[in-house]
Order: sequence, then C-alpha cells, then structure tokens
Amino acid sequence: MPTVNLMAMAAPTAGAPTVDFSGKWKNQLNSEMDLVITGQKVTGRYKSLVSSGGSTVEGEITGYVDRDLIAIVVNWDTTASLTSWTGQMVEEGGTETIVTLWHLVMDIAEGPAEDAAIWQSTFAGADTFTRP
Repeated sequence: MPTVNLMAMAAPTAGAPTVDFSGKWKNQLNSEMDLVITGQKVTGRYKSLVSSGGSTVEGEITGYVDRDLIAIVVNWDTTASLTSWTGQMVEEGGTETIVTLWHLVMDIAEGPAEDAAIWQSTFAGADTFTRP
C-alpha cells in the first residue's frame, strides 16, 4: 500500500491571514465557548451543558489556530478529564461555522481493573459551533 504524505497536501501558510475565531460560540447542544485569540494562541472558557453527571461543567481552553483551522483542549474544572476538538471554519448558508471532531478522555482509577477499563475511558464525537 503506498504511503501518502498528507502534510505535502496541506495548503502553505506563509502570508495567509488567520480567520477571526475570537468571541462566543455555541454548539448544537447549546454548550458555549468564549475564545480569545492572541496571534495563533487560543485561550478562553468552555461551558458544557451536557455531562455524565447531568450538571453544567466548565473548563479552561488552550489551543492554536492556523488560517481557518483550530485545535483546542479543555481542562475541566471539576473532573479528571480532558476534551480536545480539532476543526475548520466554513461558511454554511452565510453563517460562520466551526465543524469539529472531539475526543474526551477520563482518568481511570489505578488497580487490577485498569487494563480493562482503559478502553472505556475515551469517547469521540463531532460538534458544530456557530456564533450565537
């Protein structure tokens, strides 16, 4: 099977402006993020309205942008878990939209059941964010 160099397929970044991701965004489940962009660095806060405990959870955002691409990680304030999103801003019907895939990983307690439980510690999905 031939090997494909995906990085060679990516568009060059020299001189290309980064899209303005700053401000408030809401996903299809009404969770919200407020992004601050400084150069290519992303900071901010995320408020999830869906959690395994049924309550609202919040966390600090850190990440990067490059042109119309974004990658962020949320370190949740009250749980031993991290969620990362990677995506791209597109225009859908005249609306700025960030289309993403995410991974959430939860800490698994140390012990004899850890090896079996590790496979249940990671979740994946997709989110679409628009400006409210």
